[in-house]
Amino acid sequence: MTFLKSTASNSAASPISLNRSKIRSLFRKGGAGNASAFVQATSYYLDLISEYFYLLGYTEPSDRLSEIEATLFECWRYAPYIRRVSDFERFLEIQLEKRSKDRFLDMPEPHAHLNHLNHQQRFLLVARVYQGWTYRSLHLATRIKKPDLGQALSDLKCLVTGFKPQLLKTQEQVLVIRLSQLMEGELKTRNARALEKDLAKHFHVLQFKAQWLGYRCELAELKVKMSIDPEQLEKFKNSLNDKLKSLPVERPKFRESVLNQISFMRVHSS
Repeated sequence: MTFLKSTASNSAASPISLNRSKIRSLFRKGGAGNASAFVQATSYYLDLISEYFYLLGYTEPSDRLSEIEATLFECWRYAPYIRRVSDFERFLEIQLEKRSKDRFLDMPEPHAHLNHLNHQQRFLLVARVYQGWTYRSLHLATRIKKPDLGQALSDLKCLVTGFKPQLLKTQEQVLVIRLSQLMEGELKTRNARALEKDLAKHFHVLQFKAQWLGYRCELAELKVKMSIDPEQLEKFKNSLNDKLKSLPVERPKFRESVLNQISFMRVHSS
C-alpha cells in the first residue's frame, strides 16, 4: 500500500510558481502605469478567477468575463501598491470574498456539495486543487496559518465528497487530516511510511481517500466545462488593456508604501 507523492494533489508546479519573478516584474511595471504589463501579469490568474466565479453561479462565459473585468478594474485601481506577487494574490482574495456574498450556484449531483462552500473553501478549491498554489502562497493570500492549512484542506475534501469525519473516533479524525496532508505531498517520507502502517488498520479512513480520489475525477471534468474559449479570452484581454488605460489609479503616500512593505493592509482596509 503506497500513498507517497504519486498521489499528491499538486505534483506539478503551477505556471504562477514557475514564472513568479516574471510576474513580479510585470506587476511593478503595471504599478508604474503600464496597462499592458498589468494585463500580462493578471493573465496568469484568469483561470483561477473564472473558476471562482463559476462556483458562485456565473456559469455563462460572458457573465464570468463581466465579473472578471470588474474585479481586475478594482485591482488596477490599486496597482501602484502591488510590489510583490503576494500583494496581488492577497488583494485578489479580498476582492473575490467581497463578490461572494450573493452566490447563487445550484449544481446537481455529483457536485451538489459545491453549493455549500464558503468563500475560504471555494478559494482553496480553485487555488490549491485546480491551480496548484503552494502552501506559502495560500497562507499569504488567505492569512490562514500554515499549521492550519492541512486541516482546512482536509475539511474541504470532506465537505465536497460528503464524507463525515465527525462520525469517526478522535484518533481516526486525526488520521483523516494526516492522510489529506499525505495526498497533498506535504509529509516527509519517514512520516508518510509511519502513517501508511496506521492506515492499514482503519478502513473508514481509507474510505475517505477513495472518495476523494474518485471525486477528483469529477472535478477534472467540471474544470473542462469551466474553460472559456481561447479566442474569447484573447479578445477580453485586448479590450481590458484598452479600458485600463483610461482608468485612474490610487497613488500611495510614502507612509503607506512603507507599511505595505510589511503587510498588504492599506488596500485590505479600503
